[in-house]
Amino acid sequence: MELSFENHHVVGVVVFMVALLFCKQVLECLQHCVQLWQHCASSACCFHYAHEELLRGGLLAALLTFSVCQPVVFVMVSALANTLRGRPGFWTINFVHVAFNTSAFPHRHSQTEALRRPLAQDMEVTTTQVDGLLLIMPFALCAFCTTYAWFSMKAGGDFSSDPMWDAELFSSRRMQLYEALYALETTVLLFALLAITADPAQLEYTLVCSVLAVFIIMYFSAQSRCKSSSDKTSEGVISIGLFAVLNMLLSAFVTQHWSANHLTKVLASSMLAFTTLVLAGMHMSVNEDTRAGSVILCRTLLSCTCSLFFAAMLACDANSLK
Repeated sequence: MELSFENHHVVGVVVFMVALLFCKQVLECLQHCVQLWQHCASSACCFHYAHEELLRGGLLAALLTFSVCQPVVFVMVSALANTLRGRPGFWTINFVHVAFNTSAFPHRHSQTEALRRPLAQDMEVTTTQVDGLLLIMPFALCAFCTTYAWFSMKAGGDFSSDPMWDAELFSSRRMQLYEALYALETTVLLFALLAITADPAQLEYTLVCSVLAVFIIMYFSAQSRCKSSSDKTSEGVISIGLFAVLNMLLSAFVTQHWSANHLTKVLASSMLAFTTLVLAGMHMSVNEDTRAGSVILCRTLLSCTCSLFFAAMLACDANSLK
């Protein structure tokens, strides 16, 4: 059984959705660009006009555009790579399901009774090949929704003064929605990285492992918003213990499926370690003076870094790296 992502109409649908959702922002951006160009043209030296603000705004606009357009970027990278390669590229992930015949494994009833050895025919393995583009597309769509959520709050003036990253900030329903969307984005991101690392991966095991890891990461996120209590020792012990559990959970998964001669799996496991360490370390290091904009910016940068990794896998025909 093979699942592929070959519906090219999704490009037009995604572009149309992006255009509808960001129509106002795109027009305002064009208006600001025209005003800036008029100001630069009328000034004596255009290079002395707000260099730092212009650079910061340009980098933010580029980051926002890439984060929002990730579904389109993935499809375009895949199509362009196939065109330049002269043949369709193949990047598939195998998911396996193992079923046992439980009646073939009897239990001992006496000390003299011999146990029957398990036979190969008592086990059934089914395999499903999933297109790599189909595997990473949920992450791209979730990243689009998450970016739109915080950008709409910024456009609405919620981040005009760059508030503190605390519990008061999350009294807003819109901020709670953003956090829920980010948890979903992290879940599908870790699921994709774990599936590429395992390959062939057991669907249930991979999904449960990614959900457990996200629960721990979201605990660190929730803990970072709470004010420090008088019992800092207990909080530190709990955080260190959960951080150790997170590392053991993912390390056991990677060790079980480790294959040093598969470059794709090595790169995916490295990206998995980098992502979890950055997310957990960032939230554990947040203090009472941390601004919400810094946390959201770090999250967005990390998501874009993972997107670049996925785009590279699409471009280089990841199956040939194995």
